Amino acid sequence: MRVDLASLGTFNRIGTAGAQRAADALATLTGMETFVETNKINFAPVETVSTLFGESETAVGIEFDGGLEGQALLVFDEASAEQVLSELASGETEPTGEYLHEVANIMTSSFVDGWAEHLDEIIDISTPSTVDSVPRWDEHPAFEAFSFVFESDIAIGSAGHECRFYLVPEPTGFLEAIRAAGDESPETDVNVRELSTFIRLTAAGAETVATNLEAMTGIETDVAVSHLDFIPVEDVPGVVEADQHVGTVFQFSGAMDGYLAVLFEDQAANTITGALTPNDPDEAMRQSAIEEIGNITASGFVDGWANALDTTIDHSVPDFVDDMGRAVLESIAVELGMSQEFAYVFDVVLTADEPMTCRLFAFPEADGFRSLVSSLDADLDISSVERV
Repeated sequence: MRVDLASLGTFNRIGTAGAQRAADALATLTGMETFVETNKINFAPVETVSTLFGESETAVGIEFDGGLEGQALLVFDEASAEQVLSELASGETEPTGEYLHEVANIMTSSFVDGWAEHLDEIIDISTPSTVDSVPRWDEHPAFEAFSFVFESDIAIGSAGHECRFYLVPEPTGFLEAIRAAGDESPETDVNVRELSTFIRLTAAGAETVATNLEAMTGIETDVAVSHLDFIPVEDVPGVVEADQHVGTVFQFSGAMDGYLAVLFEDQAANTITGALTPNDPDEAMRQSAIEEIGNITASGFVDGWANALDTTIDHSVPDFVDDMGRAVLESIAVELGMSQEFAYVFDVVLTADEPMTCRLFAFPEADGFRSLVSSLDADLDISSVERV
């Protein structure tokens, strides 16, 4: 089956409006100021969907069916849940988790109503229930190898609280809805199997990066998350935390153009440079170490793509950055926004026990990405692809 990426953009806009209605509903219930920080569509292997949620103390699940089937999940960290419960109870009663059930009910209704209106279908929602653990989507018989996940991050009040709201539609029905809503334009649609293969190829490239990083530093490194986001260009900066980051930015060009950012939080950058230059490195040595790590990372990504497709993709010399993470991605968003409304973002998280976290973001230019995906053999054996 093919997915019309133009229609996927339409669903993203509907989702953005739905997330705003959900945030407004939460503001009405609690009296606290709320706003949507980011709203995006994840396209990820179904067995890794649960990793998108992270650890959480409180989650409420709601199933929906009718014009679309699937499940919604409202997730709070412990502090945010306590703050919302306190506001809902208004000090008059002891707050209980049932209050969050009503919040989830209203927010889910606010979100799916936009889908129902667009599809001219009825979408019913079930009774909310507390979720003790994130559902195992890969064990659900209706779900295929990959799944779409709508994710909205909603800020609550002024104390840094937030909740995350997810909708996971049943993939086959969702793809059919996209196809019914679109123009089936050959210029904007791709085969889902080809797209899935490309994401697996990128995940394999991330594993190569982790292996190379471990070999260079001696730090055992794992790939925690690897998926593709479909997101409005103006929301690109919001995919990274608003903290100081050190790293490198590259441009790549050839069969596919785009940008690659390799970002470490300050402490992680110190861990990496300390492993490479243990004798109290100065700022120049620190920058050189980060640039070298960036070069290895960029090669692991773009060479993997190029080798699989028997083509050439070159990357530039590293542009060292030491700035707020969102400021770094803002500069990339400005460049992307000159030619496209939505961005494709390959988001990879590398972790180690040191502790160390590395965020890798690849932003392919839209037209070239669609063309390259369409030329990929959907049955490509990823394990046979030579990588560096």
